[in-house]
Amino acid sequence: MKKWCLLAFFVLISFSFLASAEEYALDINIEKSIYSSGEEVKYKVILLKDGVPFKDTLKVFISDVSSKNNFDFDVGSNEENSFPIESGFASGYWKIETSYNDKNVKRFFTIGERQEAEFSIEGDTLIIRNSGNVPYTKTVQILIGEKVISQKQYIEIGDYKEIKLIAPEGSYNIQITDGVKTISRQDIFLSGTGNVIGALDEDLLDSQATLGGARESTDGIISSKNFSVAFLFIGAVFGLFILLLVERVMQKRRAKAADGMFKLH
Repeated sequence: MKKWCLLAFFVLISFSFLASAEEYALDINIEKSIYSSGEEVKYKVILLKDGVPFKDTLKVFISDVSSKNNFDFDVGSNEENSFPIESGFASGYWKIETSYNDKNVKRFFTIGERQEAEFSIEGDTLIIRNSGNVPYTKTVQILIGEKVISQKQYIEIGDYKEIKLIAPEGSYNIQITDGVKTISRQDIFLSGTGNVIGALDEDLLDSQATLGGARESTDGIISSKNFSVAFLFIGAVFGLFILLLVERVMQKRRAKAADGMFKLH
């Protein structure tokens, strides 16, 4: 009887030792390191038990490094999964993270920069919408009839800008391009004053960054940049006038003071 008890005890001890010796390995395989908007990140959570693939469900967390965009999914181990890259996702490093028992693993991938905009014309207004994942800073060329206006842009991610198109009253063929994307519209009705053809940044007009109206250039093209130049010139002339006026007043005062001293003597 004692022999059987000892045998059972050793069997139990051996089984406990083998159970405690089970080793899990965890990792995340990502198909490639750099992705663009519109692509899918292909990844697989690798889970091994004693070196053999082990089936279970794990929680996966995906986010950008600043944690502004956060996603979580339940995925099966050792199965291929995908994560779509949307157009508004920030460029730079992103991470995929998961854990199992006492193990945690984190892997990184990169979303490349994409500077892109969508153009549309509504009535006499050009709308430039940033559809990329970085600020839009390209120069946009606007062709109204035979006149070309170039404007440097700065539009934040997800934001847009409205630009007023003006020309002598009539219908025009209009083309917009940034060197990559181009749109063309036929018979767009525009109305304006005089012979001016141009494009006015309505954000600048609303913020009163440019005052005093439009100034027509020698070739009949205007843009919002001309206003600020005109204001600087007017401000400089006005400042010079004030300085001359103050100097003249001071001269008169010094002359009166000198006459008073002469009379006293």
